[in-house]
Amino acid sequence: MARILLAAQDDVLRGYLARTLLRQGHAVSPVCGGRDATTHLVPGAFDILIVQDRMDGMDGPELARRAGAAVPGLRVLFLNGFRVLPLKEGARPVLDAEALEAPFHLNRLADEIDNLLAA
Repeated sequence: MARILLAAQDDVLRGYLARTLLRQGHAVSPVCGGRDATTHLVPGAFDILIVQDRMDGMDGPELARRAGAAVPGLRVLFLNGFRVLPLKEGARPVLDAEALEAPFHLNRLADEIDNLLAA
């Protein structure tokens, strides 16, 4: 079981993924976008941040940068296929991140979560 912060602007996507992750046995905190997610970035509160890459106000990459600074070791999974390269400052990565390109099967999401937890 993972403690997951799910940041997605799209209401339908957020609701669907939250229900799916709960059924898989994870503890999920769904929030609407990057700004809402930043209030939850507390060390030890979450194992994984699942983030929609394109959101209004604060996009996924900016949220990931802030998450990496606020919560070292937090694993990040982007939805919709944002590439990890923009998460690098100079030569060092800000945080580890993976990406799922849409469309993706829910089994693939479960596999990615398992991989992140095992890392």
